[in-house]
Amino acid sequence: MKKILYSILMCTALVLCAGCSTDEIDYFDSNEYISFNESVASGQDYPSISYTFIFKDASVETDTINIPVSFAGRYMDKDAEFTFKVIDTLTTAKADVHYRILNPEKQIIAAHKNTGSAKILLIRTADMKTASYKLTLQLVENNKFKIGEVDKIQVSITDQLVKPDWWTSTVYNRYLGSYSTKKLLLWLEFMGVTDGSDPFDTNEYIVWQDYGTGNFIYKTYKDGLIKMKALAFKNWLRTTKGNPYDDDLKMPVSESLGNY
Repeated sequence: MKKILYSILMCTALVLCAGCSTDEIDYFDSNEYISFNESVASGQDYPSISYTFIFKDASVETDTINIPVSFAGRYMDKDAEFTFKVIDTLTTAKADVHYRILNPEKQIIAAHKNTGSAKILLIRTADMKTASYKLTLQLVENNKFKIGEVDKIQVSITDQLVKPDWWTSTVYNRYLGSYSTKKLLLWLEFMGVTDGSDPFDTNEYIVWQDYGTGNFIYKTYKDGLIKMKALAFKNWLRTTKGNPYDDDLKMPVSESLGNY
């Protein structure tokens, strides 16, 4: 009786498999979902990032930024192109004055990768010392990629000192606390950073995890080492810098650091 039941089940499974449409399987395999690889802040419809020329030498007139994109799906065995466009109604920056899109119809995600970059050439103008310009991009569906959840992103372009995007991360909220211009400049001085980049965004402080995916794509931090660096910063503020007062935060910078 058990053998008969087993045979019936096997036949049923074969019939169901034979009835599956290969078109449906091909459709699933051939369409990946691509998104900008930035988080959306609470209350916003799409992410916003900033760029400033202020840390560049005065002779620097242009700079290329790489806005990360990623797709959900299996890694590809060959390069794939993706496309994006400028949303004019959400953009105040002027093409060929403040920015230039670099090959928008043929951006590449390399084989065996799940991330790529939308490349934009930013152009420095004199009025950026007192103004900022918005550039809003949108991913466009093509024969390889469908559009994922985060299809738009806005870039703020300026030549002024602004809160860096990396200060919003959990690491900074926890260890360095509320942002201020004075704290930022002191922090960069303490860490010996002159280009405005994130001092913690190096292999000294980062650990990449795969969480079972087989690919090291998840970034975490060496918590103990970062805590030690934050404590060293607090001590440096008090002993070397004379415990400077922050007018924006209404307290000494050393007292405004995070609780840990």
